[in-house]
Amino acid sequence: MQDVAEITIGSVVLAFPVALTEEVWTLSEQLPLGRTILISLSSILFIGWFGYHMFYRTILKSHWRDFLLRIFSVYVITLVVSAMILFAIDHFPVMTEPVATFKRMVIIAFPASFSATIVDSLGSRNRD
Repeated sequence: MQDVAEITIGSVVLAFPVALTEEVWTLSEQLPLGRTILISLSSILFIGWFGYHMFYRTILKSHWRDFLLRIFSVYVITLVVSAMILFAIDHFPVMTEPVATFKRMVIIAFPASFSATIVDSLGSRNRD
């Protein structure tokens, strides 16, 4: 639960201010879906790269499931945080504009996933 809390708080640090910008709302309407997926894959790649070099470089063979679970958890929690913030500020039109809503979540999750990963890594280092 402590990891989930760290990831959640870490993602809020950047998700909230980014979600409040009109640029994100406009970009989510104009950006092609393929580019949005590229942004999503880039986030996952960077989370994995950071996690590998910080924690799993020497133990990946015996902990590859934990490694994949951590990447998946960070990204999914960040997407959920993004959705909650968008819903709270009334910019989550999932019923009328599901594709734009998805794109907003991904655009917000890009920087937020990095802050979530860093806060999680700081917490993990303090426990070691």
